[in-house]
Amino acid sequence: MIDDKKEGGLRPRVEKVFFASGDLVVVKHEVPNRPTMIVQSIDKMTMPKKQGEAMSMSSKSSALLGITCIWFATDMSLQVHRFNTKDIKKKRDD
Repeated sequence: MIDDKKEGGLRPRVEKVFFASGDLVVVKHEVPNRPTMIVQSIDKMTMPKKQGEAMSMSSKSSALLGITCIWFATDMSLQVHRFNTKDIKKKRDD
């Protein structure tokens, strides 16, 4: 059992962020020439839950592979890369 009174009580829940195709995102880390990217696709893989049974939609689960983003590099070449959801954030309208 978890003792909620240790170390200041419950941990705060992190707000879940959902990405959709067309969203503007940036890398969370401060890197030089950090580009603004466009979400191209949300990549998932469907896997069977149990082996040896007839396949149906109820016996499958999906796992997130990553978020594929596109952007132009400084030399104007198109770049495509799959990111983990922990490495990108939505760009705020400032």
